[in-house]
Amino acid sequence: MSGTSLPSDGSTEPAAALRDEIAHLHEAVRSQRDIGMAVGLVSARFGCSTEQAWRTMLRVSQDSNTKVRMVARVLVATHDGTADAADAAILDAFVDQLPASGWPRGPWTGEDPAP
Repeated sequence: MSGTSLPSDGSTEPAAALRDEIAHLHEAVRSQRDIGMAVGLVSARFGCSTEQAWRTMLRVSQDSNTKVRMVARVLVATHDGTADAADAAILDAFVDQLPASGWPRGPWTGEDPAP
């Protein structure tokens, strides 16, 4: 944490700052988890090393002007079938930046619905 202690006078400003910091840290952990899973998915999907998968995600992020954490979240959500219409629209913005075999648009079934 930040090392900030709560005041004894009942003021809530430092407590609010701590809550904000905790929320930020939770989001960072979620983002890192999604990025790690997406790197593994890209590596397995396209038969490349994890380093190549990471570079692919960076290129997709830069070319589509989409944050890496968003690219990762959408790839993971699409893979596990939890993607919604907004995720599908984001995927459409960068799917052409992925290697030629594309990305499956539904939950993993062992079959590739991509053309």
